[in-house]
Amino acid sequence: MWFLSFLFIAQSASLRVFPKSQSFEKDLKKDFAGLNNAPVIGILSLPNVPFQNFTINGTSYIASSYVKFLEMAGARVVPIRIDHSYAEFDYLFPRLNGILFTGGNITFWVNNSNVPILSPDYAAKGCYLYELVKKANDQGQFFPLWGTCAGFELLHVCANNQFATIGNFNGEPSYTQVHQFTSAAAVSKIFTELSLQFGQQIMNIMATQNVSLLSHIHGINPSIYQQFPNLPEMYNILSIMHDKSGSPFVGMIEARNYPIWGTQFHPEKNLYEWGQNSIPHFYDAVVMTTYMANFFVSQARKNPNVFPQNELTPQLIYNWPPVFIDSYFETVSGFN
Repeated sequence: MWFLSFLFIAQSASLRVFPKSQSFEKDLKKDFAGLNNAPVIGILSLPNVPFQNFTINGTSYIASSYVKFLEMAGARVVPIRIDHSYAEFDYLFPRLNGILFTGGNITFWVNNSNVPILSPDYAAKGCYLYELVKKANDQGQFFPLWGTCAGFELLHVCANNQFATIGNFNGEPSYTQVHQFTSAAAVSKIFTELSLQFGQQIMNIMATQNVSLLSHIHGINPSIYQQFPNLPEMYNILSIMHDKSGSPFVGMIEARNYPIWGTQFHPEKNLYEWGQNSIPHFYDAVVMTTYMANFFVSQARKNPNVFPQNELTPQLIYNWPPVFIDSYFETVSGFN
């Protein structure tokens, strides 16, 4: 019923009475001025590394659940292929309206690490995009970025450039966990901008129900924020979660001065992945997922970049049809 109440509130707001001096058309144009209702979001592909428990035809891939997560909220997706050059990244970036870093089996490389890394390009390429996002916003162009699971960890590596940023956690096999929200969550953009009432209801769901699926061996210990001042300068911690051994880790972040968000949990799996029994598919879990997707895509609509149709068509994810692998992911798109 509360969801129907939210729809009623939204409908009531859209049906407000306008002064006689203003036409409906003028007010509507003012309300939606500058919004891009055909957002295109880039997803950074993951390297196809040998320790995965599934086989993919390609050197990198994107799980279809992330594509559907964005499409469900009204966006189109362009793959940002990890094996492409920085020049190709520079070509894509000013044509995109947002970027998403996915989760998946990945290892990280940072400048001061002497640990053997199977996918050295991932952090380098991801952090290059991260810096482009920051630079665009610093120059006055709103450009949002989202990171999930490994992508969430990547946001921390990019902000801190220290291998010790990431810790080990007991998070496999996958499991669900509730959130302990911080005071920053109640005033965060992600839980207030779409609707304060609805955002509070989503927070209540996440704090009391097992709607957040986790599948990880790494994470960010909250104490790292005390050890490295770069992190609290960049991000507000919105929630704390606990792994299977009871160890705390950061569950959700929002950048202080940039439109950047990250979750250690996987909102996309609630709707689109079925290979793990622990994935929650009940109603409130689905509502949480749709809320997260709608929020991020609503941020992408604020970006004015335009991808010319003749250039966009050959770049769209549809050019790489998903393949059913019936494993950790249902379907993936592979890139050679």
